[in-house]
Parts: sequence; structure tokens; C-alpha cells
Amino acid sequence: MITQVYLGLGANIEPQASLQAGVAELRAQFGQVHLSPVYIAPAMGMEGPDFLNMVASFACPLSHLELMTWIRTIETQHGRQRSADSSYKPSSHGLDMDLLLFGSMVDEQAKVPRPDIITCAYVLQPLAVLAPHLVHPITGQSMSEISANSRLEQLTPAKLHF
Repeated sequence: MITQVYLGLGANIEPQASLQAGVAELRAQFGQVHLSPVYIAPAMGMEGPDFLNMVASFACPLSHLELMTWIRTIETQHGRQRSADSSYKPSSHGLDMDLLLFGSMVDEQAKVPRPDIITCAYVLQPLAVLAPHLVHPITGQSMSEISANSRLEQLTPAKLHF
């Protein structure tokens, strides 16, 4: 079965090279990948350089679990280190890939759809540009509607293309 997937990509350590590596890995594994513009977002909840963020969409033949395993493998190969404990503390990092949507799947424990879609401009803005008519599986609103009704600060586009 093929599932339409939306991933958020971000980095603030060698961010351009990190995003290029992530896009290359996605294209090598999944073929055609649709990309949002890249946006600059300030580091939140931490000291550090600004992040570059974007969203990628592609047709995925993997199961949710297989995709999550693939994502973690790619992040690790590109220097991403995750804490073993369950406490989350924001930190600077290279390539980070977050599963935003996996088809119409709704699984609160797996954080799908990712809550950041509604609460973080660095996720919502590129997603709404890439897929304005995509309907959020919980709210029933399109990404453009969510974005238009959001009070989130607008981000600055970066002049990068992949």
C-alpha cells in the first residue's frame, strides 16, 4: 500500500548541508519528492542559531513503523543524537526529520498527525504553502484555512532551492 507522507525537515547546525542531505536521502529512497520553500525560524526554548525548516511530501510504500525506523537511521547517519531519556530539552542539531502526516492516520500515542502542525509556524507555514488544500485529519480544515486563522508569527523565506 502507498501512503502520502509529509515530513518536516529542520536543522541549525550546518543547516543548508543538512537539508540538502535529507532531501537527497528522501529522493534516493522514495523517488519523486515535493518540497516546500525553506524558511528561517528562530531557535525556540534555547540559545542557538536560527533553524532552516521545510516540508517534504512523497508517496511512501513503507508502513508507519518502517518509515519511523528509516527516519531515525537517516538522522543518525547524518549526526543527529537523541537523548535516551524521555525528557525533552531543545538543542541545536543537524538533520531532524519529523513525521507530520501519514495519510489520514490518527494515532495520538505516535503523535500522528504531529501537534506542531497547529502550534508551530515553522511546520504550518511550509506545509500550508506545499499543500494548501490538504485536510487535517482531526480538525477537518485545510492547511490554508488553519494558516489563515493562525496567530502564529510569519517566517522569513530563505533563498534556497533544492
